Amino acid sequence: MKRIMVVALYKGISEYYCEYLKGIFEGLAEIENYYIENNSQELNFDGDLIVTSSNILYEHVKRLNRHQVETIVMRRTFTKEGFEKLKRIDKEREIFFVSNFHEIAVECVSKLYELGIKNLKLIPYNTYSPYDEGPSGIKTAVIAGKTERIPAFIKEIIDIGDRIIDLSTIADIGAILGLSSRKLYQILDAYKKEIVYADYGISQMLSDSSDIKKQLRTILHFTNDSIIATDLTGYITEYNGASERNFGIKKKAVLGKNISEIFPEIHIQDIIERKEAVTNELVTIRHITYVINKYGIYSDEGLLVGIVIFGQKYMELENERNQLKSKLIPRGHVAKYTMESILGDSKVIQDLKKVAAKMAGSASTVLITGESGTGKEVFAQAIHNGSSRAKEAFIAVNCSALAASLLESELFGYEEGAFTGAKKGGKLGLFEIAEKGTIFLDEIGEMPYELQAKLLRVLMEREVMRIGGVNVIKVDVRVIAATNKNLMQLACEGLFREDLYYRINVLPLPLPPLRERKEDIPLLVEAFLQDFGGEKQLTPKILKVLKAYSWPGNIRELHNCIEYMYQLSDEKIMLKDVPEHIRDFGAVNPRIDFSLDKRKETVLAAVAKFNSDGQPAGRKNLHDNLLTNGCKIAEQDIRFILKNLEGMGLVEVNKGRRGTEITAAGLQYLKHRRL
Repeated sequence: MKRIMVVALYKGISEYYCEYLKGIFEGLAEIENYYIENNSQELNFDGDLIVTSSNILYEHVKRLNRHQVETIVMRRTFTKEGFEKLKRIDKEREIFFVSNFHEIAVECVSKLYELGIKNLKLIPYNTYSPYDEGPSGIKTAVIAGKTERIPAFIKEIIDIGDRIIDLSTIADIGAILGLSSRKLYQILDAYKKEIVYADYGISQMLSDSSDIKKQLRTILHFTNDSIIATDLTGYITEYNGASERNFGIKKKAVLGKNISEIFPEIHIQDIIERKEAVTNELVTIRHITYVINKYGIYSDEGLLVGIVIFGQKYMELENERNQLKSKLIPRGHVAKYTMESILGDSKVIQDLKKVAAKMAGSASTVLITGESGTGKEVFAQAIHNGSSRAKEAFIAVNCSALAASLLESELFGYEEGAFTGAKKGGKLGLFEIAEKGTIFLDEIGEMPYELQAKLLRVLMEREVMRIGGVNVIKVDVRVIAATNKNLMQLACEGLFREDLYYRINVLPLPLPPLRERKEDIPLLVEAFLQDFGGEKQLTPKILKVLKAYSWPGNIRELHNCIEYMYQLSDEKIMLKDVPEHIRDFGAVNPRIDFSLDKRKETVLAAVAKFNSDGQPAGRKNLHDNLLTNGCKIAEQDIRFILKNLEGMGLVEVNKGRRGTEITAAGLQYLKHRRL
């Protein structure tokens, strides 16, 4: 970023104009300040531009600065509010203009006359003038902001406020910064609203004012955009240096010639007929593709009087977009996970990693499916980082997190004025920002139905159209989608477009739930413990409990469980530190012999039924009930089964009338078996 220094005599003035320029060129330049008064520090500045507050300081600064940085003098004007104070004086009068320095007083008076003050005779007066009383009885003084000493004979003071930087200086600075002509025009257009339309201003940009022509020539000379101006008949009236460089034709060879003769590829009839700007045309001139924007030039009466054409090489625009992306990527649009980040020794995970690695080498759309918490975004990032797009942006979008209108504007962007609250200048959509990279559409099953058609077009045509726009923008983006829904079922129910389903389901990648890969739990647990410091470990007994649990929340739930135990346990993680619902579930021994399991489950279910009915579950009652239901189990066998179930923690066998009672673990086991 280019650097600018503001130099003034006093600290307050240098700080004032430094902050003023920061407000105008925010994000476009680094701006510093320096003051001369009582300042012993050397002016050691090796930036791009020095702006001095007056001609008095110009030569002084040139001597001070040993780096010979380009230096300009700040030209200043007045605010509209201050200027109107003088315009409201309807009688011809003589008035002093009082300043601390005579040169500044003369400069201000000259500027006010230049701006159109005709009804006042302004007399320059500095605060150290020898007058004891006003000549010819003058009792009124004009000042511009803070003035150290005002003569005692002055009875009326008109403060027109501190001077501000005029448009020509802003144009000079913008040109030196290398701003595009469009950006510079935007800055000047916004800035002119604050000040008197200078010289009488840029509002008369096409007038015969020599000062304005100088400003225009400055803009035309320094911009990198080709600029051609024509009249309504197509005859070229202006042709800048960038046009000479880009097109290889000298200015003297084109001025006064018709544009159709020199550049038959550029047509102006469309803007004359439509009377509105024509933007983003792709035109090939001498084997080079340009982006052409055409705007009308209008008189004060609103009549079209000419046309100005801006051209920029398409590849230069592409480079600018890539630079924009490189600035966006550090702000969070980066994929951090790789294939090595996916933990698991199970065969299913190892096989999935091999498949995902092959998918990374393809440009086709991927659909990752799986329950919540199975690691869909981790796989998406790993696929991106394993692809040729790894150095480009990875942008994740949750399709269920935003309302339909907001999601549409985020994905596809919008033009200025597209809707109430739209930003000035419009907004890039995430598909444009992700150019050359990957966009991850999480929870795509939740995408509003009306947006699915627009997404389908992007996938089919590889192009987007902003909200409120008419231009089609080509995009090169890889799409990875993810869902925990059954999209085919949603399509059958009319909640998801069937054509979109087939368009995104090119490379399907189904992820297993954690309960189907429990052999990976120790490895995952160890990794999570390391994330939290690695000072505590789990006992084999706790690992056994964790492996017995069903993990409906999958890896995310396991991570939360480890964090809970690690943060709330004492020096060691004990069984009591395991969340209760997991600990109770874990009391179930999953390794029950299947041939006995049916009998045990039948007895356990009978105990649960007696308990829920408020009846004692003794061996005889259980035997009779099972026999009635067609299950022949001897009473002695029931006694043996109950003893085994008690050893597993599923029941408590009591003496007397209470009989056998099912435990919370037993109920949890039955519930799990029914899932």
